[in-house]
Amino acid sequence: MYLNTCFSEQRWGISIPTLFRRSALVILVVFALSACGTTGGNGERDYFPGNSPYYSFGVAQSKENFVNVSRAQVAKGLYLNQRTWGRFGPGIAPGTVIMLQGYFPFSVRWELKDGRQYILENIDVRSIMKEYFKDKGNDITLPWQREGRQRDRWEYDPALVYEVKDDAVRLKWLITDIKTPPSQRFLPSGATTKWDLDRREYLVREIKGKPTQGIDFDDDQEFRKDINRGSVNGR
Repeated sequence: MYLNTCFSEQRWGISIPTLFRRSALVILVVFALSACGTTGGNGERDYFPGNSPYYSFGVAQSKENFVNVSRAQVAKGLYLNQRTWGRFGPGIAPGTVIMLQGYFPFSVRWELKDGRQYILENIDVRSIMKEYFKDKGNDITLPWQREGRQRDRWEYDPALVYEVKDDAVRLKWLITDIKTPPSQRFLPSGATTKWDLDRREYLVREIKGKPTQGIDFDDDQEFRKDINRGSVNGR
């Protein structure tokens, strides 16, 4: 099951209608259950910042780092034998896939304005994060933990995000702080107010792309046995 919620946001603020978020969460419970088995090879559960039970996956591409890029595409490894490429550019959309409970591979291909092309296939996120969190100094305190309070149910999960910069893909954690106090986030009618958001990014790794040529960026569907190694469905 693949679910693309496409939460496109302004760089520093968003107000998501309450009804939409509640409906989306009901549907996403099904998706979360389908991902429950995504653990490491030794049966251990994948670790996310602050020991969060879920994380989101998406893009956080700055205009500055995209300046030399002509076009870029990403494919998420949710299906074992199918890869679908989708374009991305400057902007923030950390909730492209949400309520994930295990790491999965993804692939990125892009072209620079000078014509050079690069590709990274099946980025091994699980191994990267296992190494990253070995250093206890890399653990990330979530907003409610830092403030010593209970987590409000509408708070954002940590988001694993990516962007391209010249010849590399940058893998980052994006933490969204809601500066608006929990008691002021909703009107008596149940509608959301305009939340004051602050975002913090933590660079995990910068991965050099593999130089290539002849990418057909219009061919966005690929079918091949085991094209996505370590996919959520079929690991």
